[in-house]
Amino acid sequence: MKKNLFFLAAFGAIALTSCTNDEFIGENGPNQTQNDEGAIIFGFNLPNATRADKVGSDAATTLQSQFIVYGTNHVSAELGTAANDKVAFQNYVVEYTANTAGHTASNTHNWEYVGISPYDVAKVSPTVTSQGIKYWDYSAAEGYTFYGIASKADIATNNKVTVTKTLTGSTVYEKGYEVVIKDGANLDQLFVADRLPVAKTNYGKPVTLTFRNFGARVRVGFYETVPGYKVHINRFYYDDDATGAVTTFGAMDATNTTNFAAALQNINTSAATNTITVQYYDDTDASIENHARLAAQTADYNYALTLGTGVFAEYLKTTAADPTWDKTDGAYTTVLPLEANSNPMLLKIDYTLIPEDGSNGNIEVKNANVVVPTQYVQWKSNFAYTYLFKISDNTNGNTGIIGTDPEGLFPITFDAVVVNVADDKTQETITNFENYSITTYANGSKVVTNNEYKAGETIYVVKENNSTGAVVVPSAIGEAADNVQVYTATTTGDAISEATVKAKLTGSPNGITLSATTGTEVATRIANGKVPAADGTDYVFTDNAPIKFTPSAAGTYVVVYTRTVNVATTYTSVASAAWAAGTYYFKTTDDVYYPAAGISEDNFDTYKANLYKVNVAGTPGVYDIKVIKVN
Repeated sequence: MKKNLFFLAAFGAIALTSCTNDEFIGENGPNQTQNDEGAIIFGFNLPNATRADKVGSDAATTLQSQFIVYGTNHVSAELGTAANDKVAFQNYVVEYTANTAGHTASNTHNWEYVGISPYDVAKVSPTVTSQGIKYWDYSAAEGYTFYGIASKADIATNNKVTVTKTLTGSTVYEKGYEVVIKDGANLDQLFVADRLPVAKTNYGKPVTLTFRNFGARVRVGFYETVPGYKVHINRFYYDDDATGAVTTFGAMDATNTTNFAAALQNINTSAATNTITVQYYDDTDASIENHARLAAQTADYNYALTLGTGVFAEYLKTTAADPTWDKTDGAYTTVLPLEANSNPMLLKIDYTLIPEDGSNGNIEVKNANVVVPTQYVQWKSNFAYTYLFKISDNTNGNTGIIGTDPEGLFPITFDAVVVNVADDKTQETITNFENYSITTYANGSKVVTNNEYKAGETIYVVKENNSTGAVVVPSAIGEAADNVQVYTATTTGDAISEATVKAKLTGSPNGITLSATTGTEVATRIANGKVPAADGTDYVFTDNAPIKFTPSAAGTYVVVYTRTVNVATTYTSVASAAWAAGTYYFKTTDDVYYPAAGISEDNFDTYKANLYKVNVAGTPGVYDIKVIKVN
């Protein structure tokens, strides 16, 4: 069954898809044929295959017509002891040959083990010198347990994989395999079967092993939604000398101009050898009980993830439905699973914005970056992962001098400027284009020359409803509904703009700090509504409509008219709760909550320590904002 997970993060939307590999094999059905002679046989029951599983010759092709089986039987409950759990199949080779079913008592589905030459101990351990027929032992009152693994070419021919059956463990789920994978092994052809207990009531039926590809599959895609521009990726950044997990973008100082690259700990599939311990999920989750899992590894790690070259296409595509993939047609790269990964993926890129109108105004965006949360890069065996990266006009890249110029894309906009000249006096006003226009004015100030305003100038502020043309009268100075407030603004994160200030007011921890002005900078309402004009007269507004303030120092000031006060949503941890349908959330270190899509009853216990649910739904505040520069 396929499950889709989606989440949003910075640098646009990132969609992640996780699904079980559809190349698993076998389906236990209720109508298995009885073998009258009592021989243990292996096979796949075609009429009862109800999923998109591969059976029969398709299964054989996927497994290269061969797998290894290890089986024990139990006189009492499975204990993991030699006296109780007797070995029936000690890593027997089972081979597929078409049209041979029924030729022997041990073959009813074209799969045969009798007379096949076993592997030597240097490739598969433990093993035997010959393979004879096995019959069901009805004195084994507590059933049989079967295990399987397949990687024919790499085990039998290329010596790229060796397999040792682990015979001890504190639980029955720990008796799996130790698999040594050498450089050049084909991970697409490495399959591990589910641990298969067979009850005494099922003796005489074919043993149907369900194989799943042991590798995880990964792919990435990009698309862009920047209005008026096409996007071309120039380079990816990574750390080429990392000996541990990369945790900062600053450490990513090497560049890759041919392949997708990101900072992420992963198992190095080109290492001389990697030893993987395969165990099985226990009965705490019935949906995955007995499925293979990566329990431990002695592995060489990469700290950069390198995938395909396709993302360097001429221009990125523009929809999530048809992104620009790292490989042709969205093909996956098979990697070794790493469920124990405790580090997020860090992605940093440079790209170019090319005007669609054919002009020469290319814009280079540098150091755009994004983080994929750790939970979404803990790769599991037999899962496929898709990471989609969206580049929008909210990118956090830099188009100028890094460390000097602000991050982000800032649209070119136009202010309305009215200049009246009388007796060498100049009047210049600035009005922003919004549904509620906010006009600022300082008597005698040359705002064009001054790049807005200068310290010590009294600034007058008027807000007008564009729909009605009416001047909006604030109830009072302050932060309550219908009030107006002036702040000084500083930032250690996002550039200060109307959009980022609004994000801050509605709960985003974006590094912006807003402090209500104090002393002579405190705003006041103008009692008679009169604003002095450059010619010595007054502009008369409705009583108490305009406000004024006098900034005493250079800096960034923000005028905020509050139409509706922001009410933050509150969340409650569900760590001790039981599963219930609904939307769950993860919390970042900055106390930002984002939807944890894909949480289900099946995986709830795995994630619940970090999950939250909405306690009281908040309502976003509505604000009209003007950012003012004072020099």
